[in-house]
Amino acid sequence: MHSDSLAAVSRADLRWEYFLGTLEISHFGIEIGPPWGWVPLFDAMYCVRQVMIFAKGGDALGKIDFTENDESIGFELKGNSLHVVPSYLDSELTCAVDEFISAGSAFIRRELIRVTSEYRSLAENSHARELAREVSLELPGI
Repeated sequence: MHSDSLAAVSRADLRWEYFLGTLEISHFGIEIGPPWGWVPLFDAMYCVRQVMIFAKGGDALGKIDFTENDESIGFELKGNSLHVVPSYLDSELTCAVDEFISAGSAFIRRELIRVTSEYRSLAENSHARELAREVSLELPGI
């Protein structure tokens, strides 16, 4: 990967071709993150953002799909709570909507700051900048 080319990477390529990593999801000691360590980071961020919109009652998917396999995490809105059920575990959890939205925003901000500080040209990518704006993060220019 040439870091100087990240400013022009398409949303699809950014979402599925770059930045693989581990996704940890836990609440009160219950860990439901996927057991494999090669989740596309931007895909995870976009999916979390969609679930945040869903949790607020918006027209968005209440599910995190993993493009690298057939597994998923389903979210069911129950009043002010989200019931969270991964397809790959017998565990499930429930959390407050506000808590999920806060944690989701923090996750997206933290990961965007981390990858754009390591790959400076990524901060100029219009898709990365749009995602940052959606969680009230101002990315620095290079």
